Amino acid sequence: MRTWLPWVLLAVSLALNLFLVAGFFWTRGAMAMWRDPDARFEMVADRLELTDPQRQQFRQAMEGLKSRGFGRWEQHREMRREIVDMALQPNPDRAAIVARVEQVTRDRMQAMTEALDTMLPFLASLTPEQRTELRELMEERRRGPWMHRWGGGPWGWGGHRMGWAD
Repeated sequence: MRTWLPWVLLAVSLALNLFLVAGFFWTRGAMAMWRDPDARFEMVADRLELTDPQRQQFRQAMEGLKSRGFGRWEQHREMRREIVDMALQPNPDRAAIVARVEQVTRDRMQAMTEALDTMLPFLASLTPEQRTELRELMEERRRGPWMHRWGGGPWGWGGHRMGWAD
């Protein structure tokens, strides 16, 4: 009488496995897109529905950021590690640590100011709708793969502020 039950369970199991495998490959593709600058550029340009002049301005801004070395997160991470290493010495030199922190702060301020100067002309060309869409896209990116409801990142909420989640 219940000969259909194993077949139903098999069908449900196959469907769940299919969704699992499809989700895995979709996630890999989506994450790879964020690592590929050209694919990321096209995705952002398409999503914002940029006009041809806006696309050209956006590409120039992105190339400007790249040429200035903006986004060298490994270099920033290394600076933070250097400061922590200095502080963990048996007899840390507070003045040297403060001087290094101030130098890193100046370098970062200069890089951020250059990035702002590079991006402002492009951002000024966006329509209000495009600005809203860009804001939503940036929020999605911030949430990223680690921003789960239950923990935030590999070190929990706030770990990224200390450089632990880099």
